[in-house]
Amino acid sequence: MADRFAAWRGDIAGSREAEWVDDLAERLPPEPNVLELGCGAGSYATKVFAARGRLLGIDISAEQLHRALERHPEARFREADFTDIELEPASFDGVAAVYVLNHVPRSDLPSLLTSIGRWLKPGGHFLGSFGRSGEEEFTDDWLGVPMFFGSYTEPENRELAAAAGLDVVRDEVIAIVEPDYGEARFHWLLARKP
Repeated sequence: MADRFAAWRGDIAGSREAEWVDDLAERLPPEPNVLELGCGAGSYATKVFAARGRLLGIDISAEQLHRALERHPEARFREADFTDIELEPASFDGVAAVYVLNHVPRSDLPSLLTSIGRWLKPGGHFLGSFGRSGEEEFTDDWLGVPMFFGSYTEPENRELAAAAGLDVVRDEVIAIVEPDYGEARFHWLLARKP
């Protein structure tokens, strides 16, 4: 579905992804070491951080990583389930997870955020776009393939970040219009590790 997803993502209306990624970039040191979870074929965050510093992109799809490496040969990529990886503590200035956390099982999200807090250097920042419905988890047909969805509510997202040792510095619910699916709202959250 890589081609179908690329075309679909390019037709999303109302995304403020660049604004939030640029905000994260401004808070990081020159030539930052950044981790991108669910990088896919290369997002706006991939482009920004591969050009600015050292980027490690993690994704579960070999095809998407192949495409990301073609676009950003200066970055490093790793095929893995990011809910089940081990990385060096205090090794990243920033962590980004854009439009992917709503595909993480609710039972795995708290431990993932705790890991993110552990992977960040003191003073490092995390940017995530979360689902916000708090609905029960479900799998549905999405772009022709089965896709898992799950989320907490906005207050619960903030609580999970705080429990992971992260101080929320900015958060906002942003609506986008997805081709074929209509309006979707995501809870964008930028947090700092003290």
